[in-house]
Amino acid sequence: MNRRIFIALLATVLCGCASAPKWQSQAFDFSVPTAPPSPPASDQIVALSRVSISPAFQSRSFSYRTAENVYEQDPYAEFVIPPEGTLADFIRAEMRASGAFGRVLDPGSGLAPTLRMEVYIDELYGDFRNPSHPVGKMGIHFLCYEVKEGVPGRIVLDRVCVRQTPLARKTPGALIAAWEADLREIMNEISAEYARNMNGSP
Repeated sequence: MNRRIFIALLATVLCGCASAPKWQSQAFDFSVPTAPPSPPASDQIVALSRVSISPAFQSRSFSYRTAENVYEQDPYAEFVIPPEGTLADFIRAEMRASGAFGRVLDPGSGLAPTLRMEVYIDELYGDFRNPSHPVGKMGIHFLCYEVKEGVPGRIVLDRVCVRQTPLARKTPGALIAAWEADLREIMNEISAEYARNMNGSP
């Protein structure tokens, strides 16, 4: 082969490789509220004692539902930390920001809580079964109960919240934005219901 032709072909191949799209891993987190927390509306001391997630969605990688019984994990989009951790941080911050729950303890606090909140996430994925209408799916069960001398007592709140929100784009960034908007809305509802239940309102 003529040397000049070989060099030209090599340059073409190298330029083609350099201009090809590159897949880049991305790590996402929920934006914890930065505004000062509201003054506590009561003297209750609340601990977010447990945030657990369905084994199907415990991976840091984002999950996508692509068929009725088919889920895929995105190797390029994941949570910064395991989803239980980032969800717990967000929920705890929203509880504190609302002021409705009284004093919300941080993990490892030496104070004894008067109420405990348990949270279970059984749905957390992008639903891409309809390619022209992708949605973010989130389902959460909240259980809050009184604690007296370390023993569980009266249940104050028992609520399941499910959201399905259309995505602005079929991207991981749009999915985390939809989840975050849904979680803020859910926490507003939980805070309001908790306040009504504690005040004895119907």
